[in-house]
This record gives sequence, structure tokens and C-alpha cells, in this order.
Amino acid sequence: MVFHAIKIRQVETDVYVTVMKASELLRYAEIDWWTPQNPYGYQRPLSDRQVAKAAHYLLFEDKIFPTSILVNVRGPVEFTPAHSIGGFGEYGMLEIPRQSLPLYIVDGQHRIASIRLAAQEKPEYYNYPVVVSLLNLPDRFEEMRLFYIINSRQTKISTALAQRHLKQTIDRKGVEEVRISEPKRKILAAIAVEIVDILNTDPDSPWFDKVLLPHTRGRRGYVISQTSLADSIGRLLARLPPGDVDLNNVKYVSKKIARILINYWNAIKTFFPEAFAIPEDYTLQKTAGCYVFHLLFPEIYKMCKKANNFTKEYMQDILLKTFNNLSKTYGLRMTSEFWNRWTGHPLVTGSGMKNINKLVELLTNALPIHI
Repeated sequence: MVFHAIKIRQVETDVYVTVMKASELLRYAEIDWWTPQNPYGYQRPLSDRQVAKAAHYLLFEDKIFPTSILVNVRGPVEFTPAHSIGGFGEYGMLEIPRQSLPLYIVDGQHRIASIRLAAQEKPEYYNYPVVVSLLNLPDRFEEMRLFYIINSRQTKISTALAQRHLKQTIDRKGVEEVRISEPKRKILAAIAVEIVDILNTDPDSPWFDKVLLPHTRGRRGYVISQTSLADSIGRLLARLPPGDVDLNNVKYVSKKIARILINYWNAIKTFFPEAFAIPEDYTLQKTAGCYVFHLLFPEIYKMCKKANNFTKEYMQDILLKTFNNLSKTYGLRMTSEFWNRWTGHPLVTGSGMKNINKLVELLTNALPIHI
């Protein structure tokens, strides 16, 4: 195997950067999986789901793998330099003798497997050019160390920042194209980020300057993360009448729903002034209360729509009757102390969805038939 390559010296280790056809990697590469029979192997098992997602990306989405596959050759290689490059490396020809094969995949096994899967659908992917960073470490242990460092020390992107990345993609490409590769729940949460930003920046909103955004350091003064608030609003959007949520006009929908939610939460605030005054001592504006009232909201929205009245006062009337019915039917008194972080009702002192869904069910059953 002979390749054009750039040889780079990093402290005491040579790295060869080159390009290989996918067919060459698929033919000559091996993966040193750990098994009870191979206790010194280091690779994790392939995830079929991850491979399928990556193959789908190759076939139907952006179709590029710009980052390199990291491989190691344990046997000797030969490099013939042609000329220097900028003082940091050399360009030349890299030869890998047959006896030095195979190429061991240190990082990128799922990408290689996805190319194989894509090539079964479209054979032209066997000629897909793959960027490769090649090492020549004779010791399997050094491969394992690199695998460990790459996979255990890198910081994954935060969910909050990922929501914003997906939102930008939706803005650029539209919902229909994003639906090909992303689940509905993630799409709705990403769309909800725009609503979160309005709630967080409008001085009339009870959420004003209380949302922990991706760039925010520390938690002082913030009561809920963007991730939780956006996800709960995304679930809310999924339950609204389809004709009222035009995902092809996200900005309009976001402004409309945000304004209604500001009225809604200001109505809620009138019943729990202590909880809003000291939000860190209560779960009302944390995950529990946020999900409870956002999952209840679609039913209240339908009542408001029927009356053509989305004012704070009208929602306040609905909530008052709901809380009274809840007290009479189930003996649950909805006061600020119900949401107390330490001494409140067991349904709201944690954040488990089972308890949240139970309380939503009780509140839904307590909604008034007539206003």
C-alpha cells in the first residue's frame, strides 16, 4: 500500500496524514475488540443504531466525514520525503508493506462501518475518500491508551447548545428536511428555544432572566436550565391542535405561544406568590412545576381558544376553578407550600416523570366543564 502523505512530528511521535479509499480501509483494517477471549483488546462493540444513523447521514444528509479516522500500523512503514512543508512537516510517499498489515482502527470504527452499510445501498461509496491519520506504534498498549484518552476525556457538547445548533439547522433547511434525521421531540425542543429566549428576556415574564443558558457560568440567580424549559415547551407544542402550530413559520408560532405562556405563567403566579418570590426554595419554576403546567397547558389552551380569550384573567379563572375542584375531589390544596422543595407534596419534591404525569392527570380531571 503506497499513499501520498504528510508526515508531522508531534513531540516524539510521527503522524502521517493521508487519504484512503473506503474500499482499502474496509479490506485491510481490523478492530481490536475486547472480549473474554481477547482480554487485551480495547475497542467497544459496534452500536448498530449508531452505524445506521451515520449511514443515513451519508446517504441522505450532508454526506461528509471531514474529521480523520485514526489508525495504527504495528509493523514497520517506510516514508520517502519529497519536500518540507512550512517547517512543521514533510510531504512524501508512505509505504505500508504487506507484512505490516492490518491497519488497526483506534478511532472511527462506526464511521467505517457506516460507509460499508452505505456502500451496500450505493456501491460508489466504496470509492469514498476517507481522511486518515496514521500512527506507527509497535505496542498495542499505546493504541489502547489513545482510545482511552479520546473516549474518556473529551467533553461532549451540552444538550442546551445542541438544541441551538438544531434550531439553526431548522432555520436554514426547514423542518421537513430536518425530520429526515431527527426525532420529533428533539425538533420541537429546538423550536421551543426561541420561545425560551422570549420568556427569558421579556420583563413581563415570570421567567425573566431566570433561565440558565449554554454560555452561563454558575447557577446563582437561575432557577431552570434552557434544556428542561425547552423540552417541556416542546412537549406542550406536540399536544396543541396541529393547525395552530405551523412549523413552517417558526418565528410567528414562537411569538404567539410565548405571549400566551407569559399570560399563563402570570396567572399561575397570582396563586403562588411566595414560590415566585423565592423560586429556589420551591419546585414550581423548576423541572417539576415547569413540566406539570406545560403538560396541562394544551387543555387550557383549547378552552381559551373556544372562548377566543387568552388573557391572564381568563386563565386565572380556569385555574381557580381547577384548584378548587382539586381540593374538593382529591383533598389537595394548591398553595405555595404544596411546591415547597423540602416539605411539599411528594408528587412535586422530585422530578420523576411518573409523579409529574400523575399530577397532570389529577389537574386535567379537575378542569372545569364551564367557566
